[in-house]
Amino acid sequence: MCLNKKVLAGLGIVAVGVLLLKPAWIAAALPLLILAICPLSMIFMMRGQGKTGAQGSSCSTGAATKKTSASATSETDQQITALQAELRSLKAAQAAQAEREAATTQEPPAEKHL
Repeated sequence: MCLNKKVLAGLGIVAVGVLLLKPAWIAAALPLLILAICPLSMIFMMRGQGKTGAQGSSCSTGAATKKTSASATSETDQQITALQAELRSLKAAQAAQAEREAATTQEPPAEKHL
């Protein structure tokens, strides 16, 4: 889950202010503050991405290493080549099996007696 640190800090300050100024209101304000976290974080992150472009994100998706496009392309090409080789070998095995089955199911022609 990506949360903007500025939003969390701001809502925390609001919660402390409500707690200090009107302690009776904290029960009503806390659920609203919790619900406001997600939309406010999204707004601030979208605004931040608009300034920096699509290059960086203020949120980590859990992938520790980022690949360059060249290495990702070469890795994809290697995977495609390996999959094509596997497909060829599977087709050859399937054809060999079909030939074996055809050879075992063929019966010699019956002799005609006149």
